[in-house]
Amino acid sequence: MNPDLVPESQISILTEYVIPSLTYQVKDGRIQGMIDQSEAMEQAVKKILTTDRMIYEIYSKEYGHDLGELIGKEFDYVHAVIELILQEALLADDRVDNVKVENMTIIGKSSLSLKVTVDTFWGVVKAKTEVEF
Repeated sequence: MNPDLVPESQISILTEYVIPSLTYQVKDGRIQGMIDQSEAMEQAVKKILTTDRMIYEIYSKEYGHDLGELIGKEFDYVHAVIELILQEALLADDRVDNVKVENMTIIGKSSLSLKVTVDTFWGVVKAKTEVEF
């Protein structure tokens, strides 16, 4: 018998499982029930975009964003790295497949309004966020 070949009797069938996304629905800081799938994903994206990374001990070091690092930086630098920062933050969630900044609008001298499209296991999530620099 060829040692490189595994006998068919020793091959196990791998089954892919989808981890449930059932979670608490939070509105105005209060739990309002339960949500699942696309609604849960929308809430997760919004929460990641509003949580500074490594500030709150309850979250892992991968959870949240590093947008605070852009404060005091020049616009050209911010423009060059903003999508990378958002990708790093959102792609830490294994349900997220892709992140794209669709629109960037300057507000005043030191803020940006961003429209972001997030492709997820549960569908596309559109999000908005503001960034100070």
